[in-house]
Amino acid sequence: MKQIFEIKEKETINALLDSVEYGTLAVSYNNEPYAVPVNFVRIDEAVYFHGALSNKKMKILEKNPKVSFSVVQNYSLIASFFSSTEGLACPATQFFKSVSIDGVAKMVESREVKAMVFEALMAKLQPEGGYKPFSNEAYDKAIQATAVVKIVPHTTRCKFKFGQHLTQERFERILSYLKERDTKIDQETLKMMKQLRVENGI
Repeated sequence: MKQIFEIKEKETINALLDSVEYGTLAVSYNNEPYAVPVNFVRIDEAVYFHGALSNKKMKILEKNPKVSFSVVQNYSLIASFFSSTEGLACPATQFFKSVSIDGVAKMVESREVKAMVFEALMAKLQPEGGYKPFSNEAYDKAIQATAVVKIVPHTTRCKFKFGQHLTQERFERILSYLKERDTKIDQETLKMMKQLRVENGI
């Protein structure tokens, strides 16, 4: 990863994990890879997700708990002609934020911890409330029948790609096209491009 794209500030990484609704869980057993999208929630330094006790990913994790987990927040698609006048497709790209975590998955057994995870997940995905707290005994059977998994990170990498590596001329050209197209995501991309340009002292 180019150093100019790398984000190391823990608060920035956590903010991204807290804002993205789902990530991709990658597992492997007997040289057979398997990847699946999952809703998740970050609590402190760990990531948690849930699923049926007997589904494929849980069976794999019982045999090989090593996992890779990634999230992506997409920003503007950058057409090739946004940054180049050469007529080639190569400059076409997409700006984004991403986090990749390598770690070990551990099954959560405690009802209390499971309830905490479900409360945190609901607060993330349904912040308006409107449901009984998970301390309520009405959830007992559902909690017992559901697997909750904690990913303990060994390595966390974060990348923000917003044209930080581009020459000023190409950077300004992209800004101009994004201003002209002016979608909501383009407006958000423009803010990130300018912010990271300043932060990197360019």
